[in-house]
Amino acid sequence: MRRLVWFFAGFVVALIGGGYAKRRVVSAAQDLAPTRVAQRAKVRAGVVSQSVRSRFTDAVHEGQSAMRERESELQPKP
Repeated sequence: MRRLVWFFAGFVVALIGGGYAKRRVVSAAQDLAPTRVAQRAKVRAGVVSQSVRSRFTDAVHEGQSAMRERESELQPKP
């Protein structure tokens, strides 16, 4: 009788574990689907390009202000 109880307990645990593993594998497969990968890449590229654009415009503005400051220093003063 004990063997039968342990057999069924193991069977139930295996079913639960198998169901959990299947869900994890299906979820991982969906995350790695080409459409999802492309979508994530598009979003990340948008974030990166926005960051680069922001840094570039900040650098340009900083360079322009430094240029104006330097030009005002070089202008002859009356």
